[in-house]
Amino acid sequence: MSRSVLDMYERVNSMMSRNDYTPGIATLELASLLFTYIAGMGIAVYKLPLLGIPITIHIYAAAADVVLAIFLYGSSTRSGNNVLRIVSILDIVSVLGAAFSGLFYFGGFVVPIYALGMGTGFVLGIAFTSFLLFYSIRK
Repeated sequence: MSRSVLDMYERVNSMMSRNDYTPGIATLELASLLFTYIAGMGIAVYKLPLLGIPITIHIYAAAADVVLAIFLYGSSTRSGNNVLRIVSILDIVSVLGAAFSGLFYFGGFVVPIYALGMGTGFVLGIAFTSFLLFYSIRK
């Protein structure tokens, strides 16, 4: 039993360390984007006030998304793959766009275009991060 667990650990470790840890960072960013989505939908669906645990989780997860997107760019630049570089730049732009739209939306400018900006940036962030994860694992 312990030998198979060790083999699984070594396989996962070798897979996540390809392309200078790009798959591992992309996995963390996808998890952080999931927390951002859960907290944001909790606020929107249940019409929760903009104070307390859901907005705090949403803000910190969005900040973690931006930081992880920058880390993802660093790891993809270090790997030397131009496709990873370009897509990681697009990931940074989409996550930053969602974050800035959220700042305006939750900051008092309740205009639907800012909610659309958050949603579009989130969906593009999921798409680009997923592409980076699967592309870096495949290469």
